[in-house]
Amino acid sequence: MKNRRTAWSGLNTIGITVFFLGCFMALILFGTNIYRAVNASHTANNDRRSVLSYLLTVSRSDETGMRVQTLPEGQMLVIADGDTGFGTRIYLHAGRLVEDYGRLDGQLYPDAAAVIGETDVFEIVPMKEDLLRITTASGTVYIHVRNPEGGGE
Repeated sequence: MKNRRTAWSGLNTIGITVFFLGCFMALILFGTNIYRAVNASHTANNDRRSVLSYLLTVSRSDETGMRVQTLPEGQMLVIADGDTGFGTRIYLHAGRLVEDYGRLDGQLYPDAAAVIGETDVFEIVPMKEDLLRITTASGTVYIHVRNPEGGGE
């Protein structure tokens, strides 16, 4: 009789151990799925905020030398680098917002430009003579322009 109880007790112990290991594995899988979802959301939010923050930061480098040019492909934000004839040019190319630095009257080189972020929208609208509204797929940002003629061309 003792042997049957010992065998039954051993099976119970193995069964309970397997049950708890299964619960532990399910909990790990559940936790990793939640972590992936939170991480993906966090990354998307950072990407979205980085495009808008970058536009704000680069626009503050020289609020007096800012203007908008219209290209055949869309609009371009131009920020002059003082009176050097050079400046930063931000425009949309192949689904990406890109930035290059060069002669303001020179040719654009979008393949060599630095990618700011992925977007299919880049719209610049003068709101007032000293305020631009820039819209991307990430959202909208308002930029102050010090020169009244900088609102657009």
